[in-house]
Amino acid sequence: MSAPTTVEGLRRAFLAYFAARGHHRIPSSSLIPHGDPTLLFTTAGMVQLRPYFMGLEEPPGPRLISIQKCFRTTDVEDVGDESHLTFFEMLGNFSVGDYFKRDAVAWAWEFMTSELEIPPARLWATVYTDDDEAFALWRERGIPEQRILRYTAEQGNYWYSGEVGPCGPCSELHYDWGETPGCPACGSGECHPDVGCGRFLEVWNLVFMTYFQDEGGGKTPLPAQNIDTGAGLERVAAVLAGVRTVYETDELRGLLGEAERLTGRRYDAEGDPPGARALRAITEHARAAAFLIADGVLPGNDGRGYVLRRMIRRAIYFGHTIAPGRELFEPLVARAIESARDAYPELSEQASFIRRIAQAEEARFRATLTRGLERLEQLMERAPRGDGPGELPGREMFVLYDTHGLPPELTREVASARGLRVDEEGFEREMEAQRERSRAAGEGAVAVTDSEQRYAALGLQSRFAGYDGTEGRGVVIGLQAGGGDDAPASARDRLLAGERGEIVLDRTSFYPEGGGQVGDRGEIAIPAAAGGPARFRVDDTQRLAEAIVHRGEVVEGEIAVGDEARTGVSAAWRAGSQRNHTATHLLHSALRTVLGTQVRQSGSLVAPDRLRFDYTLPEAPEPGALREVQRMVNERVRNDIPSQVVELPYDQAIERGAIAFFEDRYTTEVRVVEYCDPHVHDPRHQHGCWSSELCGGTHLPSTGRIGSFVIVSDASIGSGLRRIEALTGPEAERYLDERVDIVSDLVQHFRSRPEELRARVEALEEQLAAERRRARQRARGESAELSARLAAGAEERDGARLVVALVESESQEALRALAEAVRGRLGEVGFVALGSEAAGRPIFVAAATEGAVSRGLRADELVRVAATRAGGGGGGRPQMAQAGGRDASAIQPALEAAADAARARLRNEG
Repeated sequence: MSAPTTVEGLRRAFLAYFAARGHHRIPSSSLIPHGDPTLLFTTAGMVQLRPYFMGLEEPPGPRLISIQKCFRTTDVEDVGDESHLTFFEMLGNFSVGDYFKRDAVAWAWEFMTSELEIPPARLWATVYTDDDEAFALWRERGIPEQRILRYTAEQGNYWYSGEVGPCGPCSELHYDWGETPGCPACGSGECHPDVGCGRFLEVWNLVFMTYFQDEGGGKTPLPAQNIDTGAGLERVAAVLAGVRTVYETDELRGLLGEAERLTGRRYDAEGDPPGARALRAITEHARAAAFLIADGVLPGNDGRGYVLRRMIRRAIYFGHTIAPGRELFEPLVARAIESARDAYPELSEQASFIRRIAQAEEARFRATLTRGLERLEQLMERAPRGDGPGELPGREMFVLYDTHGLPPELTREVASARGLRVDEEGFEREMEAQRERSRAAGEGAVAVTDSEQRYAALGLQSRFAGYDGTEGRGVVIGLQAGGGDDAPASARDRLLAGERGEIVLDRTSFYPEGGGQVGDRGEIAIPAAAGGPARFRVDDTQRLAEAIVHRGEVVEGEIAVGDEARTGVSAAWRAGSQRNHTATHLLHSALRTVLGTQVRQSGSLVAPDRLRFDYTLPEAPEPGALREVQRMVNERVRNDIPSQVVELPYDQAIERGAIAFFEDRYTTEVRVVEYCDPHVHDPRHQHGCWSSELCGGTHLPSTGRIGSFVIVSDASIGSGLRRIEALTGPEAERYLDERVDIVSDLVQHFRSRPEELRARVEALEEQLAAERRRARQRARGESAELSARLAAGAEERDGARLVVALVESESQEALRALAEAVRGRLGEVGFVALGSEAAGRPIFVAAATEGAVSRGLRADELVRVAATRAGGGGGGRPQMAQAGGRDASAIQPALEAAADAARARLRNEG
């Protein structure tokens, strides 16, 4: 069998090789990490495996493989060169407490040299400084000592999953392209991978994951020795193709060719470096955007959405530099979807949605680009110029980039054409500060609570046995006094009446919080405790590591480890959770049916009294769409569809049509909850199932038990994210009863029929608007009369006219309008200060003509004199300012103080 020559061939070869060695394939998790708020994106194949390495969860097998989609924000600014990518695929084989260094090294070497037929003489190895075992293992493979280098952590041979989390020494394989022309180290025979001349390419990293690093930097052994390997798919493919840049591999080169066609610019890395850089950046960013949008990231102004938006804008700018006026991004995204559809069919399923988002963002940025260029023009006009060329401040250049989306390359180009320099050092300082923020957000520590670590160390394991009922039996296997995520706890042999604590049973009918569903409440009874019957009130249930933890208080007797217990979940609590969890699944399916399959669950809350559902959608639903969603859910409720729960391998579940958006880690068998409506004959629903989702929560045996479903609200909670609040059963009935009561009261109050209420309210609103218009007209007339009287009574002093008065005004806006009117009647040198009381507090407004300002009568300064006397403050412009205070009784003295200050300034001027 010959070595693969394409990217897809490399994928197949990798999976086949490690599957033959007992590895279970796990699917790529989403680019949005699930359950880890410290990570913006999935940055490596091991992200979803960290709980396994730490002993917090049971893996689907001891040997695992994956081809993981990855996205790294720290490389965005470098994309356009020949090697950097934001989106890439990571080949990974993993051992969770199974094989270790010997097999990992042997298989990596065999796969590279035998399966891929990479010449052994081209491979160099690096090991951690004191890792003699790894050094010896590479020697056994035949690598000579001079090509096995000992590197420090600073040189990259100690790998950390974050400031807190699994870590360990690593060993890397590097491919030697041959000597780099002009490199002194190559010329002297002393070159090695850390020189960085471009001669070597890292192709595989073997991490010997053996330690856990805590917040203080201390390291303790993990429960077992693990292997975490990573090989960049595109890098290895470049080696196989004999090309030094990943953009020459078959998949990316095909996309690059489409960029050439769209721009009319030929890719020539040597003859046209700027054009080649632009084509590479457009190509990479189009592919990355397609994958991010498919996984639920939408352009926005913060978080993941901000990263996507900046990346898209960067691509559009590069397109602008080589093909001004052409719309390139959306067509290139379409080609990226087409080229990846076999490996990632979800891209094809959402193709129209992805393209729509790309097209809208491109159109939006073209307007933004225009505004940014206008802002740059203003800055250049104000740039200080001495004997030499003027300089554009680095801070302003960064704001143009960060806020207005104007890439620095364009700023430099335009400024240079106008004879201006840019403050490169200042710009780099701002950029480095932003990179630090990005690294802190994107490469953060693993989110593991002290409670999880505590229970992982105890090794306690529980089994949930409550799918078929709320009652059960179990044995107490662990007790903790105190407890909670933020409270210290201590292991105990027994808990006494009145003590708060945590109980772990070997099996329980209490459902632990998960999948959006809150933990069960109820009671644990110990009928035969040593001191007599005992009872424990359960206030919350959580899964911590492999233990199901019941939190609450001993209300009677005492409980000891080893006691036999009876579990009793509150029937009302469980029924409410089941009702709302089943309704959540129906709502999800209805949203995807009505609004499109681009709708993805982004979060949820399933409580006994309500449900909350967060979903992705770039704009508000059309009028009537949510009403149709609600109607559709209630139709399925009336049809009383029976549930079907099956457990089967993940791949079979997906083939069956199950949705798995919100599951990032998988066991060998997954649980699928289905509601298959025999009344529905819709080809969009496989197997006739209206709803089919991977889910570990508790559900109703049939949809009819939901009773009724009503959407209470739908609102935006961020860019591209919306939140639905809904009620079911008795809560829905109470909500509707309250609305009916309101309508009945209005019917009686207005003495009209329900269908006439809208017209009646609209008529009243029009009457009110008319009355307000008349009131404003009267007020304007009165204000004109008052302004004339005030101006007529102005104090004449040294050629200036002063008006200082206490008046009646309903608001600061009205007082401001009056002050402007008075100022307009005072002539060239006029000043007015007015005070009033509104809502029990003093308000002030001051206004001055330009002539008055030139003589020292500044409105902003004089209004502060009045405000300070009344216990407040304010400000504004020299011509117009306003202020407020606390003491309404001080309004008149405050105005007199302002008048005295104005007179003093005129005297001092004279």
